[in-house]
Amino acid sequence: MSARRDAVAVIGGGSVGSILAAHLLQAGHEVYTVDRGRRFEQIRADGFVIKGRHETSIRPAVLLKSVEELEPHADCIRVCFICTKTWALDSVLPALKKVLRPEATVVSFQNGIGPEDDVARFFPRERVGRAVVNLGCNVLRDGSVQVQWSTPPHYFGAIDGGGAVMRPWADLLTEAGLATEFVSQHEVRKRGFFKTILNASLSPLCASAGMTMREAMQSKHARAMVAMLVREGLTVGAAIGYHYGPDAEAQCLCYLDAGGDHRPSMWADLERGSRTEIEHMNGKIIKLGRAFGDIDVDVNVFFASMIMSLEIKSGARAAGDVPDYVAL
Repeated sequence: MSARRDAVAVIGGGSVGSILAAHLLQAGHEVYTVDRGRRFEQIRADGFVIKGRHETSIRPAVLLKSVEELEPHADCIRVCFICTKTWALDSVLPALKKVLRPEATVVSFQNGIGPEDDVARFFPRERVGRAVVNLGCNVLRDGSVQVQWSTPPHYFGAIDGGGAVMRPWADLLTEAGLATEFVSQHEVRKRGFFKTILNASLSPLCASAGMTMREAMQSKHARAMVAMLVREGLTVGAAIGYHYGPDAEAQCLCYLDAGGDHRPSMWADLERGSRTEIEHMNGKIIKLGRAFGDIDVDVNVFFASMIMSLEIKSGARAAGDVPDYVAL
């Protein structure tokens, strides 16, 4: 099977979706990008403008405002990368189910723990993949995407067999300039959990305190909180069976030290009055930790509560829409 000539759908034109679409377009693929609102207008006006590590500028061949507008193109779409925020899956997945052909592959190109399982509720499990992307990036006010850091390889795996179906899409990403390693079902989930520990350890702290990653990591008291969040996450991971080695905490802190003056996307979400991905990050760590009964996840609870309180304050979350695992 040759993946290079197949059409690709990219759902979500945020920072990661823009980087993915731009790379695929430059590699000569037919790409259908879906976004809406202000982001749609920015891309339509200026195309994908990537600054920093993956600097490029290219216009989309096809830009659509809704998943439903993919319908006329569905016959040629062989793979669909979902690059939206995880909270958008509730609306995106039912619409995609109506549009995509049964043989299409659907890939969660998202943050957090378990978005691939949400996808698998709507599509055959052997056709569902998960990517773990090691990028630090933001959409700037002018619509360009700033890549603060890139630490490949990225990781790609099937969630339930399907290796023969999935491997060509990992190759497609590598050929397009996003070095990607195809890994086992267990390994891609393990990598996704580790990436979530990193996100959950710094994103809510930076977002709630208004600090960049560098400011947080250079502050003695904030860094101590980050270390506590890392330890809680690693403890939950170990209980599940994800072991990252005796120096895992030091590796996490070293990775986070390299973040520079980067504003995590959770901060940007709160700033524009949007819901955040807190439930697929710290929320999932809390729920998994409590399932074992004796694992302390109190620092995660604190920061999940802080972010949800800020969502309520901005109007992005209803006051009564607070999960029990935070309220207990």
